[in-house]
Amino acid sequence: MKILIVEDYPKINQMLAIYAHKDGHEVKQVYNGEAALLATKHETFDVILLDLMLPGIQGEELIKLMRKVSDVYIIVLSAKIDVKDRIDVITLGADDYITKPFSIEEVMAKIKNVEKRFTQKHPSIYTFNHNQLKVIPLSREVYVNNEMINLTQYEYDVLWYLLEHPNIIFSRETIIEHCFTDSDAYNRVIDVFIKNIRKKIDLLPEQSFIKTHYGVGYQFVGVRDE
Repeated sequence: MKILIVEDYPKINQMLAIYAHKDGHEVKQVYNGEAALLATKHETFDVILLDLMLPGIQGEELIKLMRKVSDVYIIVLSAKIDVKDRIDVITLGADDYITKPFSIEEVMAKIKNVEKRFTQKHPSIYTFNHNQLKVIPLSREVYVNNEMINLTQYEYDVLWYLLEHPNIIFSRETIIEHCFTDSDAYNRVIDVFIKNIRKKIDLLPEQSFIKTHYGVGYQFVGVRDE
């Protein structure tokens, strides 16, 4: 499995990496929250070992950001021993909580248990049509042929909603309901957003990522890369 270690204390970080490598895992080590976000922006991980008290972005905030876009398995490693702290972190979306000081064998055992029941997780990066289109949900960035394009907030929200459900045709009303909850958007506005999105992400009009089903709605038809 691929493991991201987010721990600012170098000795603990290195110890975890050594044992994870020994168990055959691929490991990336970072020492603060900003570096963790950058790592997840460019790579997909199966497990994140996360310290809570980090320089910059704290562990709790990282969990909230991760859970908006991914169900990667998060094991918190923290010196906070209060029961309320544990409950709060689990409520935010962490999968497990180990208090410091901890047994390295316990951490590795938990990772092995995750590996046993491992199923495909939602990636941090989505690519389609042989990397022609790339979407990074954590940072809301969209690339066409590796060049970043600018989408408005609502354009991105519509695109993201459609590509998350590629086999479903959505009516204008459904798109409004899920993407414009705080807006006065109406049916024909969706047509304008779809038109603008197509202009920005389609290289050829006849090979659009979004298919129109006349009288019904819209469907994302990009082919997800393996």
